[in-house]
Amino acid sequence: MRSIFFCRERSSSGLPIDSRRNSMELSPRSMIGAKALYIRLKYTLLQVIARSGFLSAAYYSFLSTAYSRERRAVAAGLLDHLKRLKTSASFFNLRRNIHRIEKGLVMPERRPVFALEYIGETVTYYLQCLDSCTSPIDRRELGWATDILRTYFDTCAAHPIIDEQRARFLAIESADAGTAVPYLRGDQPCPVTAEELLALVQRRKSVRVYLDKPVPRELIDQALAIASFAPSSCNRQPTIYRLYDDPELVRELSLYPLGTAGFADNIPMICAVTGDLSAYFYERDRHSIYVDGCLSAMLFMLALETVGLASCPLNWPEVNSLDRKLEKRLGLPPHERAIMFMAIGYADPQGRVAYSEKKSLDQLRSYNWINSA
Repeated sequence: MRSIFFCRERSSSGLPIDSRRNSMELSPRSMIGAKALYIRLKYTLLQVIARSGFLSAAYYSFLSTAYSRERRAVAAGLLDHLKRLKTSASFFNLRRNIHRIEKGLVMPERRPVFALEYIGETVTYYLQCLDSCTSPIDRRELGWATDILRTYFDTCAAHPIIDEQRARFLAIESADAGTAVPYLRGDQPCPVTAEELLALVQRRKSVRVYLDKPVPRELIDQALAIASFAPSSCNRQPTIYRLYDDPELVRELSLYPLGTAGFADNIPMICAVTGDLSAYFYERDRHSIYVDGCLSAMLFMLALETVGLASCPLNWPEVNSLDRKLEKRLGLPPHERAIMFMAIGYADPQGRVAYSEKKSLDQLRSYNWINSA
Protein backbone atom coordinates (compact mmCIF):
# COMPACT_ATOMS: atom_id res chain seq x y z
CA MET A 1 0.00 0.00 0.00
CA ARG A 2 1.32 3.44 -0.85
CA SER A 3 0.64 6.61 1.09
CA ILE A 4 -1.21 9.15 -1.02
CA PHE A 5 0.82 11.97 0.48
CA PHE A 6 4.22 10.55 1.11
CA CYS A 7 4.92 7.78 -1.36
CA ARG A 8 4.50 9.30 -4.76
CA GLU A 9 7.66 9.82 -6.71
CA ARG A 10 8.66 13.43 -6.87
CA SER A 11 10.10 15.76 -9.42
CA SER A 12 13.09 18.03 -8.87
CA SER A 13 10.66 20.66 -7.54
CA GLY A 14 9.72 18.37 -4.66
CA LEU A 15 6.13 17.98 -5.82
CA PRO A 16 4.66 14.60 -6.69
CA ILE A 17 5.13 13.75 -10.35
CA ASP A 18 1.35 13.55 -10.77
CA SER A 19 1.13 17.13 -9.55
CA ARG A 20 3.83 18.19 -11.98
CA ARG A 21 1.89 16.68 -14.88
CA ASN A 22 -1.21 18.63 -13.92
CA SER A 23 0.62 21.83 -13.04
CA MET A 24 -0.69 23.58 -16.14
CA GLU A 25 -4.22 23.17 -14.74
CA LEU A 26 -3.37 24.60 -11.31
CA SER A 27 -2.96 28.21 -10.38
CA PRO A 28 0.34 29.26 -8.75
CA ARG A 29 -1.53 29.85 -5.49
CA SER A 30 -2.99 26.33 -5.56
CA MET A 31 0.43 24.82 -6.24
CA ILE A 32 1.99 26.72 -3.34
CA GLY A 33 -0.84 25.62 -1.06
CA ALA A 34 -0.52 21.97 -2.09
CA LYS A 35 3.22 22.00 -1.52
CA ALA A 36 2.82 23.66 1.88
CA LEU A 37 0.29 21.02 2.92
CA TYR A 38 2.58 18.24 1.74
CA ILE A 39 5.50 19.68 3.73
CA ARG A 40 3.41 20.01 6.91
CA LEU A 41 2.13 16.46 6.67
CA LYS A 42 5.54 15.00 5.95
CA TYR A 43 7.13 17.01 8.76
CA THR A 44 4.56 15.65 11.21
CA LEU A 45 5.16 12.07 10.11
CA LEU A 46 8.94 12.37 10.16
CA GLN A 47 8.87 13.67 13.72
CA VAL A 48 7.49 10.26 14.67
CA ILE A 49 9.41 7.82 12.47
CA ALA A 50 12.81 9.54 12.71
CA ARG A 51 13.00 8.63 16.40
CA SER A 52 12.78 4.89 15.85
CA GLY A 53 14.76 2.51 13.69
CA PHE A 54 11.81 0.10 13.72
CA LEU A 55 9.28 2.71 12.59
CA SER A 56 11.66 4.01 9.94
CA ALA A 57 12.17 0.48 8.60
CA ALA A 58 8.41 -0.19 8.62
CA TYR A 59 7.62 3.08 6.85
CA TYR A 60 10.15 2.58 4.08
CA SER A 61 9.20 -1.09 3.73
CA PHE A 62 5.41 -0.82 3.61
CA LEU A 63 4.37 2.81 3.05
CA SER A 64 7.10 4.16 0.80
CA THR A 65 8.86 2.72 -2.25
CA ALA A 66 11.68 5.27 -2.10
CA TYR A 67 14.34 2.62 -1.46
CA SER A 68 12.78 -0.32 -3.29
CA ARG A 69 14.91 -0.02 -6.44
CA GLU A 70 18.10 0.33 -4.42
CA ARG A 71 17.29 -2.75 -2.36
CA ARG A 72 16.60 -4.79 -5.47
CA ALA A 73 19.78 -3.57 -7.16
CA VAL A 74 21.91 -4.35 -4.10
CA ALA A 75 20.43 -7.86 -3.86
CA ALA A 76 20.94 -8.43 -7.59
CA GLY A 77 24.53 -7.25 -7.32
CA LEU A 78 25.30 -9.61 -4.44
CA LEU A 79 23.66 -12.48 -6.31
CA ASP A 80 25.67 -11.82 -9.47
CA HIS A 81 28.85 -11.54 -7.39
CA LEU A 82 28.23 -14.93 -5.77
CA LYS A 83 27.31 -16.53 -9.10
CA ARG A 84 30.64 -15.46 -10.56
CA LEU A 85 32.46 -16.92 -7.56
CA LYS A 86 30.85 -20.28 -8.33
CA THR A 87 30.99 -20.36 -12.10
CA SER A 88 33.65 -18.02 -13.45
CA ALA A 89 36.57 -15.73 -12.80
CA SER A 90 36.07 -12.54 -10.80
CA PHE A 91 38.33 -9.70 -11.79
CA PHE A 92 36.61 -7.54 -9.17
CA ASN A 93 37.76 -9.86 -6.37
CA LEU A 94 41.23 -10.32 -7.83
CA ARG A 95 41.62 -6.56 -8.21
CA ARG A 96 40.48 -5.95 -4.64
CA ASN A 97 42.77 -8.54 -3.07
CA ILE A 98 45.80 -7.59 -5.14
CA HIS A 99 45.29 -4.01 -4.05
CA ARG A 100 45.08 -5.14 -0.41
CA ILE A 101 48.41 -6.94 -0.82
CA GLU A 102 49.85 -3.89 -2.54
CA LYS A 103 48.88 -1.71 0.43
CA GLY A 104 50.60 -4.17 2.75
CA LEU A 105 53.77 -4.01 0.64
CA VAL A 106 54.01 -0.22 0.94
CA MET A 107 53.73 -0.13 4.74
CA PRO A 108 56.83 1.57 6.23
CA GLU A 109 57.18 -1.12 8.92
CA ARG A 110 55.96 -4.10 6.94
CA ARG A 111 55.32 -7.31 8.82
CA PRO A 112 57.38 -10.30 7.64
CA VAL A 113 54.15 -12.27 7.15
CA PHE A 114 50.77 -10.78 6.21
CA ALA A 115 47.62 -11.49 4.15
CA LEU A 116 47.40 -15.04 5.52
CA GLU A 117 43.60 -14.92 5.68
CA TYR A 118 43.11 -14.15 1.99
CA ILE A 119 46.26 -15.13 0.05
CA GLY A 120 44.75 -18.56 -0.77
CA GLU A 121 41.60 -17.13 -2.33
CA THR A 122 43.70 -14.51 -4.12
CA VAL A 123 45.81 -17.16 -5.86
CA THR A 124 42.58 -19.01 -6.72
CA TYR A 125 41.10 -15.85 -8.27
CA TYR A 126 44.36 -15.33 -10.13
CA LEU A 127 44.31 -18.85 -11.60
CA GLN A 128 40.65 -18.51 -12.59
CA CYS A 129 41.26 -15.17 -14.30
CA LEU A 130 44.34 -16.55 -16.00
CA ASP A 131 42.25 -19.33 -17.53
CA SER A 132 39.56 -16.91 -18.75
CA CYS A 133 41.82 -14.10 -19.98
CA THR A 134 40.56 -13.07 -23.43
CA SER A 135 41.27 -9.38 -23.92
CA PRO A 136 44.26 -7.00 -23.78
CA ILE A 137 42.62 -5.29 -20.81
CA ASP A 138 42.44 -8.58 -18.93
CA ARG A 139 46.09 -9.30 -19.74
CA ARG A 140 47.16 -5.89 -18.50
CA GLU A 141 45.41 -6.45 -15.18
CA LEU A 142 46.84 -9.94 -14.93
CA GLY A 143 50.30 -8.52 -15.53
CA TRP A 144 49.81 -6.22 -12.56
CA ALA A 145 48.50 -9.11 -10.43
CA THR A 146 51.46 -11.28 -11.48
CA ASP A 147 53.98 -8.62 -10.51
CA ILE A 148 52.35 -7.98 -7.13
CA LEU A 149 52.08 -11.68 -6.27
CA ARG A 150 55.68 -12.28 -7.30
CA THR A 151 56.83 -9.39 -5.12
CA TYR A 152 54.68 -10.63 -2.24
CA PHE A 153 56.09 -14.16 -2.33
CA ASP A 154 59.65 -12.85 -2.72
CA THR A 155 59.16 -10.55 0.26
CA CYS A 156 57.29 -12.64 2.83
CA ALA A 157 59.05 -14.92 5.28
CA ALA A 158 58.45 -18.67 5.34
CA HIS A 159 55.05 -19.78 6.59
CA PRO A 160 53.06 -22.96 5.83
CA ILE A 161 50.15 -21.06 4.27
CA ILE A 162 52.39 -18.78 2.22
CA ASP A 163 54.65 -21.65 1.16
CA GLU A 164 51.67 -23.61 -0.14
CA GLN A 165 50.32 -20.68 -2.14
CA ARG A 166 53.78 -19.77 -3.40
CA ALA A 167 54.06 -23.28 -4.85
CA ARG A 168 50.68 -22.92 -6.60
CA PHE A 169 51.73 -19.58 -8.04
CA LEU A 170 55.18 -20.69 -9.19
CA ALA A 171 53.73 -23.80 -10.82
CA ILE A 172 52.12 -21.65 -13.52
CA GLU A 173 53.92 -18.28 -13.32
CA SER A 174 56.70 -18.00 -15.88
CA ALA A 175 56.43 -14.47 -17.27
CA ASP A 176 59.32 -12.06 -17.11
CA ALA A 177 59.36 -9.69 -14.18
CA GLY A 178 57.28 -6.59 -14.80
CA THR A 179 57.19 -3.12 -13.32
CA ALA A 180 53.61 -2.92 -12.02
CA VAL A 181 54.74 -2.99 -8.38
CA PRO A 182 54.87 -0.45 -5.55
CA TYR A 183 57.57 2.15 -6.06
CA LEU A 184 59.11 5.09 -4.24
CA ARG A 185 57.09 8.26 -4.65
CA GLY A 186 60.22 10.39 -4.76
CA ASP A 187 60.51 14.11 -4.17
CA GLN A 188 60.09 15.47 -7.67
CA PRO A 189 58.02 18.67 -7.73
CA CYS A 190 54.43 18.41 -8.91
CA PRO A 191 54.28 19.14 -12.66
CA VAL A 192 51.11 21.21 -12.17
CA THR A 193 51.07 24.28 -9.93
CA ALA A 194 48.16 25.23 -7.68
CA GLU A 195 47.56 28.25 -9.90
CA GLU A 196 47.37 26.06 -13.02
CA LEU A 197 44.97 23.63 -11.36
CA LEU A 198 42.82 26.52 -10.14
CA ALA A 199 42.68 27.91 -13.67
CA LEU A 200 41.49 24.52 -14.97
CA VAL A 201 38.75 24.04 -12.38
CA GLN A 202 37.58 27.63 -12.84
CA ARG A 203 37.42 27.08 -16.58
CA ARG A 204 35.20 24.03 -16.16
CA LYS A 205 31.61 25.17 -16.11
CA SER A 206 28.33 23.40 -16.71
CA VAL A 207 27.80 24.23 -20.38
CA ARG A 208 24.28 24.13 -21.80
CA VAL A 209 24.86 25.74 -25.20
CA TYR A 210 26.86 23.63 -27.67
CA LEU A 211 27.99 23.96 -31.24
CA ASP A 212 26.29 21.73 -33.79
CA LYS A 213 29.45 19.71 -34.24
CA PRO A 214 30.18 15.99 -33.83
CA VAL A 215 32.26 14.94 -30.85
CA PRO A 216 35.31 12.85 -31.88
CA ARG A 217 35.38 9.55 -30.03
CA GLU A 218 39.17 9.64 -29.83
CA LEU A 219 38.94 12.77 -27.65
CA ILE A 220 36.45 11.04 -25.37
CA ASP A 221 38.77 8.05 -25.07
CA GLN A 222 41.68 10.35 -24.30
CA ALA A 223 39.71 11.97 -21.47
CA LEU A 224 38.50 8.61 -20.17
CA ALA A 225 42.06 7.30 -20.09
CA ILE A 226 42.81 10.17 -17.70
CA ALA A 227 39.67 9.52 -15.65
CA SER A 228 40.71 5.87 -15.23
CA PHE A 229 43.34 7.05 -12.74
CA ALA A 230 40.66 8.21 -10.29
CA PRO A 231 40.90 6.57 -6.85
CA SER A 232 38.49 3.72 -6.18
CA SER A 233 37.61 1.71 -3.09
CA CYS A 234 40.01 -1.28 -3.04
CA ASN A 235 40.68 -0.48 -6.70
CA ARG A 236 37.44 -2.24 -7.72
CA GLN A 237 36.64 0.43 -10.35
CA PRO A 238 32.87 -0.22 -10.64
CA THR A 239 32.17 2.85 -12.80
CA ILE A 240 30.92 2.40 -16.37
CA TYR A 241 30.53 5.15 -18.99
CA ARG A 242 27.62 4.50 -21.36
CA LEU A 243 28.21 7.00 -24.20
CA TYR A 244 25.71 7.86 -26.94
CA ASP A 245 26.42 9.91 -30.06
CA ASP A 246 23.70 8.60 -32.38
CA PRO A 247 21.49 11.71 -32.90
CA GLU A 248 18.21 9.85 -32.40
CA LEU A 249 19.40 8.18 -29.20
CA VAL A 250 20.85 11.43 -27.91
CA ARG A 251 17.55 13.25 -28.48
CA GLU A 252 15.65 10.50 -26.71
CA LEU A 253 17.98 10.01 -23.74
CA SER A 254 18.46 13.75 -23.20
CA LEU A 255 14.85 13.90 -22.02
CA TYR A 256 15.39 11.27 -19.30
CA PRO A 257 17.31 13.29 -16.68
CA LEU A 258 15.49 16.01 -14.80
CA GLY A 259 16.86 19.47 -15.48
CA THR A 260 17.47 19.35 -19.24
CA ALA A 261 14.45 21.47 -20.12
CA GLY A 262 15.43 24.20 -22.56
CA PHE A 263 18.60 22.60 -23.91
CA ALA A 264 17.88 18.88 -24.37
CA ASP A 265 17.74 19.33 -28.15
CA ASN A 266 21.16 21.02 -28.17
CA ILE A 267 23.21 18.14 -26.70
CA PRO A 268 25.67 16.53 -29.19
CA MET A 269 26.62 13.56 -26.97
CA ILE A 270 25.15 12.21 -23.78
CA CYS A 271 26.71 9.87 -21.25
CA ALA A 272 25.06 7.73 -18.59
CA VAL A 273 27.54 7.17 -15.76
CA THR A 274 26.59 3.92 -14.02
CA GLY A 275 27.90 1.77 -11.18
CA ASP A 276 28.15 -2.02 -11.04
CA LEU A 277 26.95 -3.32 -7.67
CA SER A 278 28.15 -6.83 -8.48
CA ALA A 279 31.63 -5.57 -7.60
CA TYR A 280 30.75 -5.97 -3.91
CA PHE A 281 30.13 -8.84 -1.53
CA TYR A 282 28.65 -6.85 1.38
CA GLU A 283 25.55 -4.65 1.62
CA ARG A 284 27.64 -2.11 3.52
CA ASP A 285 29.40 -1.22 0.25
CA ARG A 286 26.20 -0.27 -1.59
CA HIS A 287 27.08 3.44 -1.69
CA SER A 288 30.59 2.90 -2.99
CA ILE A 289 29.39 3.11 -6.59
CA TYR A 290 28.35 6.72 -5.97
CA VAL A 291 31.59 7.71 -4.26
CA ASP A 292 33.79 6.03 -6.88
CA GLY A 293 31.57 7.16 -9.74
CA CYS A 294 31.71 10.81 -8.72
CA LEU A 295 35.48 10.73 -8.20
CA SER A 296 35.85 9.34 -11.70
CA ALA A 297 33.27 11.66 -13.29
CA MET A 298 34.89 14.79 -11.87
CA LEU A 299 38.26 13.79 -13.27
CA PHE A 300 36.58 13.00 -16.60
CA MET A 301 34.97 16.44 -16.77
CA LEU A 302 38.30 18.15 -16.06
CA ALA A 303 40.00 15.95 -18.66
CA LEU A 304 37.36 16.93 -21.23
CA GLU A 305 38.39 20.56 -20.78
CA THR A 306 41.99 19.69 -21.61
CA VAL A 307 40.98 18.17 -24.96
CA GLY A 308 38.79 21.12 -25.93
CA LEU A 309 35.40 19.74 -24.92
CA ALA A 310 32.83 20.96 -22.42
CA SER A 311 30.31 19.11 -20.29
CA CYS A 312 27.35 19.47 -17.98
CA PRO A 313 26.60 16.97 -15.20
CA LEU A 314 22.90 16.12 -15.19
CA ASN A 315 21.09 15.16 -12.02
CA TRP A 316 19.68 11.65 -11.77
CA PRO A 317 17.53 11.56 -8.61
CA GLU A 318 15.99 8.45 -7.08
CA VAL A 319 12.76 8.28 -9.10
CA ASN A 320 11.58 4.70 -9.53
CA SER A 321 9.69 5.30 -12.77
CA LEU A 322 12.77 6.88 -14.38
CA ASP A 323 15.03 4.06 -13.19
CA ARG A 324 12.65 1.49 -14.66
CA LYS A 325 12.41 3.40 -17.92
CA LEU A 326 16.19 3.70 -18.26
CA GLU A 327 16.84 0.08 -17.28
CA LYS A 328 14.34 -1.14 -19.88
CA ARG A 329 15.52 1.17 -22.67
CA LEU A 330 19.24 0.48 -22.27
CA GLY A 331 18.85 -3.13 -21.22
CA LEU A 332 20.83 -2.56 -18.04
CA PRO A 333 21.28 -5.56 -15.75
CA PRO A 334 19.43 -5.09 -12.43
CA HIS A 335 22.70 -4.64 -10.53
CA GLU A 336 23.87 -1.70 -12.68
CA ARG A 337 22.57 1.63 -11.36
CA ALA A 338 22.63 5.07 -12.97
CA ILE A 339 24.68 7.56 -10.95
CA MET A 340 24.35 10.61 -13.16
CA PHE A 341 24.11 11.74 -16.76
CA MET A 342 26.47 14.08 -18.55
CA ALA A 343 26.05 16.27 -21.63
CA ILE A 344 29.22 16.57 -23.74
CA GLY A 345 30.13 18.73 -26.71
CA TYR A 346 31.99 21.75 -28.04
CA ALA A 347 30.94 24.84 -26.09
CA ASP A 348 29.41 27.66 -28.12
CA PRO A 349 31.67 30.68 -27.45
CA GLN A 350 28.59 32.91 -27.61
CA GLY A 351 26.69 30.86 -25.06
CA ARG A 352 26.45 31.99 -21.45
CA VAL A 353 27.42 29.96 -18.40
CA ALA A 354 26.25 30.45 -14.81
CA TYR A 355 28.52 32.31 -12.41
CA SER A 356 27.68 29.88 -9.57
CA GLU A 357 29.25 31.50 -6.53
CA LYS A 358 30.89 28.89 -4.30
CA LYS A 359 30.99 28.60 -0.54
CA SER A 360 33.71 30.35 1.39
CA LEU A 361 36.45 28.40 3.16
CA ASP A 362 34.81 29.10 6.51
CA GLN A 363 31.65 27.40 5.27
CA LEU A 364 33.51 24.45 3.75
CA ARG A 365 35.84 23.27 6.46
CA SER A 366 36.60 22.92 10.14
CA TYR A 367 39.62 21.58 12.02
CA ASN A 368 39.35 19.16 14.95
CA TRP A 369 35.61 19.78 15.23
CA ILE A 370 33.60 17.66 17.67
CA ASN A 371 29.98 18.37 18.51
CA SER A 372 29.81 18.52 22.29
CA ALA A 373 26.10 19.35 22.44
